Amino acid sequence: MATLRGMSLFKKTGLVTFCLFGIISGLTSVLAAWTLYGMMTKEYLSKGTAIAQSIAGASQDVLLNRDAATIQSMIDQYLDIEGVAYVFVVDADGLVISHTFVPEFPALLRDVKGFRHEIAITSLEIEPYGRVLDVSAPVLGGMAGHVHVGMGRELILAYFWGVLLKMQGLLFIVFWVCVGILYLMMRRISRPLGQLTDYARRLAAHDFSADIDIRSRDELDVLGRAMKSMGLELALLFSEMESEVGKATAELRDNMAYLSAIIDNLADGLLVVDVNGRISVINPAMREFFDLGDVPCSGEFPSRFFPVEVTTVAERIRRCSGEVLAAEIPLSRGRTGKAVGSSIFAEKPARQCMGGVLLVRDISREKELDQLKTDFISTVSHELRTPMTSVLGFSKIIRKKLEQAVFPLLAGQKGVERPISQVRGNMDIIVAEAERLTELINDVLDIARMEAGEIRWRDERVSMAGVLKQSVEATLGLWQAKGLVVETVVEDGLPDVRGDRARLVQVVVNLLSNAVKFTDRGTIRCAAGRDGDYVRVSVEDEGAGIDMDDLRMVFDKFRQVGDTLTGKPEGSGLGLPICRQIVERHGGSIWAESHVGKGSVFTFTIPVAEAKAQSDGEAPVAPLPGVESAVCRACGEVVKEARTSPLILVVDDDPSLLEYLSQVFEEQGFAVCEARNGQDAVAAARSAMPDLITMDIMMPDMNGCEAIARLRAMPETRDIPILVITALSGTEAEVGDISLVKPVDEAAVLGSARALLYGSSCGDSCLVLGGREDCDLDGLRALCSGEVAFVAPDDFWHLVENGFKGTVFIPPTAADKVDLERLTGIDGVSAVILPPTACDN
Repeated sequence: MATLRGMSLFKKTGLVTFCLFGIISGLTSVLAAWTLYGMMTKEYLSKGTAIAQSIAGASQDVLLNRDAATIQSMIDQYLDIEGVAYVFVVDADGLVISHTFVPEFPALLRDVKGFRHEIAITSLEIEPYGRVLDVSAPVLGGMAGHVHVGMGRELILAYFWGVLLKMQGLLFIVFWVCVGILYLMMRRISRPLGQLTDYARRLAAHDFSADIDIRSRDELDVLGRAMKSMGLELALLFSEMESEVGKATAELRDNMAYLSAIIDNLADGLLVVDVNGRISVINPAMREFFDLGDVPCSGEFPSRFFPVEVTTVAERIRRCSGEVLAAEIPLSRGRTGKAVGSSIFAEKPARQCMGGVLLVRDISREKELDQLKTDFISTVSHELRTPMTSVLGFSKIIRKKLEQAVFPLLAGQKGVERPISQVRGNMDIIVAEAERLTELINDVLDIARMEAGEIRWRDERVSMAGVLKQSVEATLGLWQAKGLVVETVVEDGLPDVRGDRARLVQVVVNLLSNAVKFTDRGTIRCAAGRDGDYVRVSVEDEGAGIDMDDLRMVFDKFRQVGDTLTGKPEGSGLGLPICRQIVERHGGSIWAESHVGKGSVFTFTIPVAEAKAQSDGEAPVAPLPGVESAVCRACGEVVKEARTSPLILVVDDDPSLLEYLSQVFEEQGFAVCEARNGQDAVAAARSAMPDLITMDIMMPDMNGCEAIARLRAMPETRDIPILVITALSGTEAEVGDISLVKPVDEAAVLGSARALLYGSSCGDSCLVLGGREDCDLDGLRALCSGEVAFVAPDDFWHLVENGFKGTVFIPPTAADKVDLERLTGIDGVSAVILPPTACDN
């Protein structure tokens, strides 16, 4: 079959023609010879029958007379007829009367019988005649005998084969004549076909200079012209295509050079790995980040050149998981980098993973700036809150002294009532403005920490119904003072949301405070309901409303509604921006609608959580016991005196706060001496041997941590209890026995001091963050006279912000997880960070 497929068209045609002609000629010859054979057999039988009937009709009398000589002479004449082999006559008894056999009658024919009334034909084979057809005709119905005529079949066969051979010979001659004619025709046809084939091959080889000249004036001529035209078209197309390919190649080369230039000049490091995890691309920045120089890296595994942080990311992205990975990695020469990696997928012709790409950015400067920002926030927190503690504390002390000592002495004197009323009002203003300034500082620090990402969010399942209830109760004093009514409408079956409960309360309180601020009369409606996958909360007032121009800016920082030149601004202008930060952090949105003269509606949404969680807690307020004793500031003098009351060494670099704390302790009858830095504190402690030390952390010359460490190192001062009072909320506060975060509450300071001095309770109720197994329960009982409750971290804030009053004890390991600033801002709640020795287990 393979040989046949490789033959030329001419050979195939000749072979097929030969086979078809052979078959046709053979069948034709056989059919013609067979037809001739049948016809001759029939003719011979007819001739034999005629001879037999002729003899039978003419020899009736002769047979009846048994004239054998006459019969013999009559049958002999029939032997000259072609095809007659023999003739013989038998009587009715089967006796041969006459025959033409020489020398004797064959014995085989004696048994041949004829029919009485019809012709009988019998096929015989008789020597030397061969195959014979014996035709028997009855004479007088067989009564006088039968005439047998033998017609030789060998002659018929001779004719048959003769005709067959002649026809084959003729057909053979005709065949070769036809082959010759066909050859000439095929050659005439195949020549232009060969030209076309050769032309097509040259076109296929992109040889468009080839030419073809066919002038047969038939279909091949048309085909040749068509192929020539097609060749010209192809030549033109190839020329255009080559031109386009050249342009595309040049453009691709330029793009590759451009991309290569971009990659080489990227400020970020680029590392590409294939699906086998081997490096395929690395740019100069990446080499510089890891001091690789000109070391060949292509085809190598990243583990040869990069730290485990890089190889871990590279290994994960080359697995084509589709995830985007980010990691902070160490760079050479002490630098820090941020790596972001993802898998590479080619979408065409089918989606296929091609490995992974890793981008590395040097964030050393950003880390330094971040640390500077953290330091700035810490400094601002310390430098603002410390004086505010003094301002508020002294203001309250002055107001208290006036009410307790001065005003009663002046009572009843003529003309002093009005000045007393003015002084009382002025003190209230000072305290209120100091508190407002504290809120402003807290707002500024809040939004700064939110933008810096330093807020610790404590997400939990929160009931917005509980948030609204708590917020309304928290603002009770505000709206009742203005004679307003607050209606709360909560949809039945309202689902919980997931978020920071205290921050959500902060949002609602802020909106309610604004509504109260701008509403003189009427009702404030606070509603919560489900809106698809969100819980929608709205606060609607019937106040003056907000102009459209102002409405667009109410969520901008430091923007306040109204004319701040003609009207007195209230608040910091940060409340609504803080609300937006909180809401957007929870995945929701906040907006405002307002009509001048009709009121405003502030609405926010929070995504629905899967389940609902709720718990409530309440604790009584802790009373503060007092002592009566002497007052002293100079440590050198105190040591010489016989002390009748505990001596407290107050250490702080801020003179105001130093004075405030001293007065707080002196008011309660404690002896007090002071130190303004850690070095003086160590010296004073060694000389005066105080019963208690209050220690600031951020101080010049020697900070509080170092001072405490030195005190703990000296045997004589090792056991002096230390109360840390600091603006820092980190682990620095854990160095003392108890820590308080500024601004401190007077009751918390005294309670903690008494706890350390006498082992008495800080309040009637104590709350311990964590389980019983975390800290020494016996030690806590020594500090708390009331019930000691242990609370899990998930329930902590909900319990504290729902009415708990008392002291919260925080294990040192959990101190950095608790927003101490937020905790100490809750009225009636004091925070104590337990020393590490209390929670060694």
